[in-house]
Amino acid sequence: MISQVSIDLPLAEDDPVIGFQKKDLIGLDMPHNDALVISIQIAQAMVDRIHADKGSAANILQLAVIQQMGLEAKINKSARSLTSFNGATTVTVGTIDLDVYSPPVVCLQMFMVINEVSPYNGILGRPWGWCWTINAITSATHQKIRYPIPGGGIGQINSDQAMARKCSAQGLKKSKQAQFLPVSQADLKEQSKRQDQAEEVYPEVFPEEGWKPEEDVELIPLDLDQPNKKARIGSRLSPNEKVELTTFLHNNKDIFAWSPSDMPGIDPNIICHRLHVNPTCKLVAQKRRNFAPERVAIEAEIDKLLAAGFIEKVSYSEWLANVVLVAKREKGKWRVCVDYTDLNKACPKGNFPLPRIDQLVDSTSGNQLLSFMDAYFSYNQILMHEDDKAKASFIIERGTYCYKVMPFGLKNAGATYQRLVNKIFKEQIGKTMEVYVDDMLVKAPKCTDHLKNLAEAFGLLRQYRMKLNPSKCTFGVSSSRFLGYLVTQ
Repeated sequence: MISQVSIDLPLAEDDPVIGFQKKDLIGLDMPHNDALVISIQIAQAMVDRIHADKGSAANILQLAVIQQMGLEAKINKSARSLTSFNGATTVTVGTIDLDVYSPPVVCLQMFMVINEVSPYNGILGRPWGWCWTINAITSATHQKIRYPIPGGGIGQINSDQAMARKCSAQGLKKSKQAQFLPVSQADLKEQSKRQDQAEEVYPEVFPEEGWKPEEDVELIPLDLDQPNKKARIGSRLSPNEKVELTTFLHNNKDIFAWSPSDMPGIDPNIICHRLHVNPTCKLVAQKRRNFAPERVAIEAEIDKLLAAGFIEKVSYSEWLANVVLVAKREKGKWRVCVDYTDLNKACPKGNFPLPRIDQLVDSTSGNQLLSFMDAYFSYNQILMHEDDKAKASFIIERGTYCYKVMPFGLKNAGATYQRLVNKIFKEQIGKTMEVYVDDMLVKAPKCTDHLKNLAEAFGLLRQYRMKLNPSKCTFGVSSSRFLGYLVTQ
């Protein structure tokens, strides 16, 4: 099937409805899981084998394509590092800005230029079609890309299914060869030679030996009278920045909690967790399980929860769950959880959306200083609604208890916490902060703005009585891990 661009009849100016129907499957080889591989005009050339991938955070073109266009001289030779989902890293040749034509829409796009063996000539990622430029809607099933046309109408780009399968087969062949063919000494010497050449051309990508992408931290005391109360700050801060940040954290040490007694909890008038149990569901009271060898671990955990004020005894409950022991990494240690499977089945799933992790990670770039914050016993800072406390009951050998605070394991608990942080930081999210449930990040494009942004966040934390865990917070660093990703400027 040949890739082509077509334009449908104009729709209402303010209501272009974009969708796909069964008739759009006519002519396709079904069933399939083929990628979207298109031909599209870039600059003054029609380029085929372009993978339209909304999972890619960058637009990419092969160096050979740029050379055939005669535009190699326009490449900005600023090397960058591209990392794939498996952790493999490629150093780019540079970047180039080129027009991409989606008739009648023309948009200027920045492409990362690479010189790698690949079945694709390039990739069009989120910067082109899925963020702000043409607002494209894709369907790999229907092998089509559709986008609104200014002034009314819908444009369409068809994928070349045959070419998509050819590219996929070439990629699999390449990966199998790389997996099973032995590497000779000559190949190793050639790889070493290329590495040396790259270090000469792009020294900023290959720093001196011993450099770590994840910044080291140092501990500073928050209370001179209690030296065990410490916080972590970046080791690369200047002496003046360290003094200012240390003074700021010392003056705001009340934001941190070192024990549950330091944690007053969120005002229930602001938020509390509701279960919304379906009244038509059958009540389930699980029979108590026996834990002979691990009884000591359960008893110790219950004592901790009682001392913290997280649970209380309950004399009667229509819903009962058992505790479950999960082995920790430390040998011989156990984590005590509650099996809320039956209760969760009776609760409808909330529709409150969690943020997209890839967008949060992308938004951390371009900032000179970052601060990573984690709440202390995050879920347990939210109280259970009085009408639902008894439903979150569990049974052990010495009695029946219920949670006064929102425990882990309940359906929609994450959504409730996200709703809280969205309410607290509604003016900061997307500007000076990014928040995913209990992982909070304060960012600053300029070092001089860092303390001001931190002060805003701390003021809101104090207002809503939310406490931070000092052992999981890092302040004033240029790189660290956020939501499982290493983020840097």
